[in-house]
Amino acid sequence: QKMSHRESLQLLDLPWDDVVFQHIFPYLNVEDLCCLREVSKGFQKLFIDYMSTCKKLDLSDCTMTNQYFQKITENCTNLQWLSVAKCSWLSDEPLIALFNRNLHLHHVDLSACSGLTSAALQILVIKCKLKALLLANCQWLSLDCWKAIIQHQSDLQHISTANSSDVDIQTLEQFFCKFSRLKVVELDKMELLTDVGLHHLATNCTHIETLSVAGCWKLTDSGLKKVVNHCLKLKLLNIQNCPRVTEKYLCSLCVRGIHVISSCSVAYMVKRRKQVNYLGINIQI
Repeated sequence: QKMSHRESLQLLDLPWDDVVFQHIFPYLNVEDLCCLREVSKGFQKLFIDYMSTCKKLDLSDCTMTNQYFQKITENCTNLQWLSVAKCSWLSDEPLIALFNRNLHLHHVDLSACSGLTSAALQILVIKCKLKALLLANCQWLSLDCWKAIIQHQSDLQHISTANSSDVDIQTLEQFFCKFSRLKVVELDKMELLTDVGLHHLATNCTHIETLSVAGCWKLTDSGLKKVVNHCLKLKLLNIQNCPRVTEKYLCSLCVRGIHVISSCSVAYMVKRRKQVNYLGINIQI
């Protein structure tokens, strides 16, 4: 029957599971959902039901207290994807509680969570089988954390450990050997990374599609050649602020169809080298 002109359709009147949760709430950020939660008891029930069924939760760069975090996530039991990146206020206890309730997590981003310690990560890697683990700018990422990841995980395909310093080349070698199915590797600003480390990466992780080593100033053409020659699926290479990598080699990567992110535009470098050739000075592009 058609609704009379006096009747109006409210958000709560829509089917929750296959309309509100599938086609409306995914477009709202957490702040919007929390505001909606406070409108009425009906919306509070809607919020609780959504959180108990949602598989993806993005809290990155949110500002709240640990108590409120625990309150809004207490009904989350089906998460598979979680980001709390840049939540410097977040501490171990509420996050560990969330990990213990969501054993099917496979993507977790803890980047720049300066309020955490290695305790939260230890619980995560023991309880969950991860495919993506993002730990950029986590100063608490210790050598023991690396070893725990190697011991308890097996299916990682995406790792980000930018600015990690508490690790040695032997542990990195074990890491690359264990996770041979890695597709995305982000090791920015890891000063210990040398051509030897890239050789281990290239030999073991031949499925890599994206490699970011920006700020790894010890790397040279030799290490990158090893990666390019072994990792035939490589599509994107970020080598910003790698001063020992030569312009000549970067231009050769462009010719091979690899998208290169460098401190200077590769397209500009190719153009510049072509212009030099017009002067009768033959240099390789």
